[in-house]
Amino acid sequence: MRQLAPTQPRFSQKNSDHFALSCLGREETRSPFSISGPLSQVFILGVIAQRLGGTLHFDRATRRFTDHPFANVLLNGPPPRTGWESCYRI
Repeated sequence: MRQLAPTQPRFSQKNSDHFALSCLGREETRSPFSISGPLSQVFILGVIAQRLGGTLHFDRATRRFTDHPFANVLLNGPPPRTGWESCYRI
């Protein structure tokens, strides 16, 4: 860690609402969404694989499991609470 420390990017230690400011375009993200999005997907797939065990086949094009219907249910998660449905639309 000490060897890598000088090569890592430095960020100010100021306290800010970094995520919100990044979304508004007022700050540059410290972890680009192009990296954090796919990385989060890998973590989610790993958690599902650990929970279900065995071998799962995932189609990256359709973003669905091809051989395990319940795994696809886990991808969706629970339905939103009443009154929050509009917040879950993409």
